Amino acid sequence: MTYIRVSTMTALAGREEEASRVNQELVDFYRTQEGCLSSHFVNAADRSGEQGRISFWISERAANEAATQERSLQLRSSLHLVVRRGHQDRSFTIAGATNDAAVGSAV
Repeated sequence: MTYIRVSTMTALAGREEEASRVNQELVDFYRTQEGCLSSHFVNAADRSGEQGRISFWISERAANEAATQERSLQLRSSLHLVVRRGHQDRSFTIAGATNDAAVGSAV
């Protein structure tokens, strides 16, 4: 069962580029980790200024192992310094029927 992690946040004023860079570094790091199916940096389609990451994993265990790697901990720690309080980290599993389209494929 695919395990999904979603992290959303808003950068502090004037720190948007730094937050984007750290988020992209996390995405790039997660893509190299065992069990990562895909990882993406996202920006809100509205004008909220939110940004974040979505990653798909073969299991919760794989996601947790990647999240506790030293590099991940360093990057996430630096991210906390450039984003507003109240960011969200959520986890999901795919429920119900799907169209079996590959993650990231065009519809």
